[in-house]
Amino acid sequence: MTKEIKDKDFISALSIIRGELKNKLLNLPEAVKYETAEIRLRIGKPIVLYGTYSTAFLSRNDGITKNPQEAFICYSEDMNDIFSRLCSFSVHSHLQSIVNGFITIQGGHRVGICGTAVSDNRGNITSVRDISSLNIRIAREKPGCSEVIFNTLFHSSLQSIIIAGAPMSGKTTVLRDLVRKISDSYDSKKICVIDERQEIAAMNAGFCQRDVGINTDVFDLYPKDKAVLNAIKTMSPQLIAMDELCSESEIAAISLAANSGVKFIVTVHASDYTEILERPQIKSLLRAYSFEKLVLLKKIPGEIEGIYDTKELLDEIIGRDIGINRCGAYGNDDFLTA
Repeated sequence: MTKEIKDKDFISALSIIRGELKNKLLNLPEAVKYETAEIRLRIGKPIVLYGTYSTAFLSRNDGITKNPQEAFICYSEDMNDIFSRLCSFSVHSHLQSIVNGFITIQGGHRVGICGTAVSDNRGNITSVRDISSLNIRIAREKPGCSEVIFNTLFHSSLQSIIIAGAPMSGKTTVLRDLVRKISDSYDSKKICVIDERQEIAAMNAGFCQRDVGINTDVFDLYPKDKAVLNAIKTMSPQLIAMDELCSESEIAAISLAANSGVKFIVTVHASDYTEILERPQIKSLLRAYSFEKLVLLKKIPGEIEGIYDTKELLDEIIGRDIGINRCGAYGNDDFLTA
């Protein structure tokens, strides 16, 4: 990938920022721009950049610094202007997204929103006021980052796989590239992408801003559980791909699709192998549907820690759960000496 293409992602993520702050971000060294994954803004506090270099502050001078005393401060005027542009100067039209905690801007960059919740008498959040923090997560395309997964698992046929990784490990980036490769391959398959947060295809006026392949249909902003069933009914996909599976209703929708013949690629949060065995969502997924493999990503974006057989994982999970239950019943010492 050329530097020019790398720069496009960083530059497009700054579309809601103006003035001196934008100039300072644009003047960062090219390597820092490419390695930056998040830009965090908090009123009255230093602007924090997070990337492969770990955490750093935007300097009042040029570049980044580890010293907060030398950092560029985000003031309320900056926050108000950025938030207004984030909402396209219409908070009302983006109210549901604000309540959900994020707005996805052009280019597929997700901006997290933090402030004071406004609730009705039933306890439902109806709005958010006094915005205090914004987190700009920079979406990046890395063509070829799924090459190992594609060649290992999809060289001859489709499989259902789970892509697991820690936050910022590149799950969405790998998912997008894998969908593109399968969709564009010589034996092209019909794919449906369920893009509830507009981070995979980043649709704009019916046009994919991110490359998800030539034989891919996108369910944009659909709730994942509803979109799964709609896709099967209307688009006859051979493969459905979706990001950040977490709720029981989403897992239930996949379970209902088990007899349709469709394959799935989904992503979940799990920082390491131990967390894979412990996370309730992964346990539910493995029990609900016949996934063949689980791919664990390293904390370095896009790199693979391991590829695991899901039947073996499920056996280990069941064994651990039985062991835990027995320990609880007999007491640890009694169980260990039994």
